[in-house]
Amino acid sequence: MTLQTVSQLILLLGIILSAMGGFGSYLFGKIEERGKEQIANDEQKALNDKIAQLQSTSDEINNKLELVHEATKTADEVWTEVEMKHVPPGVTDYLLLLFRSDKGRISGKVRIKGSEEITSFSTTANNHIPVSLRNLWVPKDDQYKIPTIMEYLITEKTDTSAILSIYTQGYIDSRGTEPH
Repeated sequence: MTLQTVSQLILLLGIILSAMGGFGSYLFGKIEERGKEQIANDEQKALNDKIAQLQSTSDEINNKLELVHEATKTADEVWTEVEMKHVPPGVTDYLLLLFRSDKGRISGKVRIKGSEEITSFSTTANNHIPVSLRNLWVPKDDQYKIPTIMEYLITEKTDTSAILSIYTQGYIDSRGTEPH
């Protein structure tokens, strides 16, 4: 064999080894990539399972809280209705109300009929400082509810013979003015 033939054989061997090295690198790279994808998929599945479990737990807690909330509502609540004739219908944004008692303190809740917004009152705190009660907006009528009916509920009386008096201190109309 000549030197040229030996050189060509060594060169061919180098090309074959380089090709085998490239193929091996590609093959093992794909195997490693599949392994990483499998690990990532397993971790994603585990996270999705934990999220589903947390959602289930959250739903259970919300249901229990709803039950507790419903249980704390007393079924014997009797709201007393009063039609507010001293405020213009349809434009009254807020009603300003004073609560007074002839003796002792009377505490309770007040709202506009149909509204879920409830405001607390006390005859000791709100006999000179009015309670601002937001009126109920009716979007389909594009105005406030007519007639304006206030509801109140007495929750506590320090003297059982005390009588509650409710006065309108005025109102705030839809333009933010107090025309009383």
